Amino acid sequence: MSAKARNDLFRRFASKEMTKLTLSQYYTAGRHLLKHRNSSSDDGNSALRLTSGFLHRELPVRIGQTIIGLRENPSPYGIRRVRPFKALMDNYTDDLALLVDRTPAPDSPEADAQFVDALRKLKARCKGNMRLLAQGLRELSWAINSQDPRIVPEFLRPDAQRRRSAPAAAGHYYSSTMAYPDLSAPMAYLAPSGKMEMTDPAKWSAPADGSGEPQAPAVPQAWAPNRVCSEFCDEASCHNPRLWISEGSQQCAENQTRRFFDWLYSMNLGTQLLVEDHVAILDYGHSLVQIIQPLEIASRAAHDASLVCERHYGFPAPVVKIIAPKPAVTTTYVPHYLYSMLFQLVKNALRATVEHHRGRRGSMPVVKLIMSSGDEDVAFKISDEGGGIPLSQVDAIWSYLKTTWDPADGAKRNTLSSITFMQRACDLPLFGEGDGLPMVRQIARYFGGDVDLVSMEGVGTDAYLHLSRSRNATESSLDLHTLLEPAVPVPGSAPKSSASTLA
Repeated sequence: MSAKARNDLFRRFASKEMTKLTLSQYYTAGRHLLKHRNSSSDDGNSALRLTSGFLHRELPVRIGQTIIGLRENPSPYGIRRVRPFKALMDNYTDDLALLVDRTPAPDSPEADAQFVDALRKLKARCKGNMRLLAQGLRELSWAINSQDPRIVPEFLRPDAQRRRSAPAAAGHYYSSTMAYPDLSAPMAYLAPSGKMEMTDPAKWSAPADGSGEPQAPAVPQAWAPNRVCSEFCDEASCHNPRLWISEGSQQCAENQTRRFFDWLYSMNLGTQLLVEDHVAILDYGHSLVQIIQPLEIASRAAHDASLVCERHYGFPAPVVKIIAPKPAVTTTYVPHYLYSMLFQLVKNALRATVEHHRGRRGSMPVVKLIMSSGDEDVAFKISDEGGGIPLSQVDAIWSYLKTTWDPADGAKRNTLSSITFMQRACDLPLFGEGDGLPMVRQIARYFGGDVDLVSMEGVGTDAYLHLSRSRNATESSLDLHTLLEPAVPVPGSAPKSSASTLA
């Protein structure tokens, strides 16, 4: 296939709308397929082809959108130049070609068998893709920390930041809060209405009388002080690269990168769940979406996290005390998602406790894991006395780019990321994976839950995990068009349509 034909294929599927499912739909479809799994009757064939037909249509859309998102890359960093991300793109390209070019629609027994074989290949690759994603984040973080010019754009490197902070040349008018020499470019400011608006470049040009002295702007500064875009990144206003050239450029780049990887991880979660759930039903006779007892999973996660801590430090881990006023509560969820989240949170609490109290006499404080349930959610609180987190560092814990990974440890750290099957978790390192807490939050949010931390420096940290009990919570993932479309348009240019964004 030629490069043009391949690009057309990507965009054809990426331009379609993804079908977002609920836990209830996963559970109901799984039960129906399990009921007819071994049946050769018309009902059995109909149940299989119904779900297989949906996957045959849906998976290329999700994979195509993932490819285009990686290619367009709304982050300012050169993500596609990082080796694992290049390999990830190649894998997605092969996956799409497998489904579209080499696998017929599942409309006959022979085609059904071919399609299931294709899903098994995708399933085997899903875990590898998650490893590549985790390794890519570690290498990206290292490249940013080392200021690799292939990855970090010039305007985000410290030498460029210093040049921009030097006194400006005469002949230009600068606002009191944001300045850059290209006055033909638009600038964003916070208008009295509270909305981000763009300046008219003609009102900010250098004086035409040749005096060399800057003139006051044609329109007085009646608006509130410009808070630049670092406070608006969640609204996607950092899509205009010119807005990054400011005192908040590093934070803007961090926020936009976090937003992109939130999306990328959620796309991988959804694709992996679709593939693995279908294969698990056909090959192993169980669905990944089940009615679970959260306390049982919490106990196993705490036990395995304690083993990892003990292996790392060489002495017994702090005691994890589990408190559950309603131990028999049940809910519908994906068991290994809950396990992965609790394992990561308890592992972090154990590490903080040991590091803070190591060398002191007496036993270490216990780590408390409290489970409660209400009408809306099942909630967990993991409480430690590990010294807490300084307020200035709280935001950094949600960064994908903060890691203790070193390239010299690459061979030793080639492990699964935090979404992993339960039997492999005990082999994970205690720390250094880099994507742990951001990934935990994405897993929780994917079906309507959330994760939050409250920390008191010098005392400890409380981590809160909420699972929505609503089986009607849909998959939470940004649409590709929302991810790629700028929120701050350039004056005089027509806004992009959904089609033009992907054209």
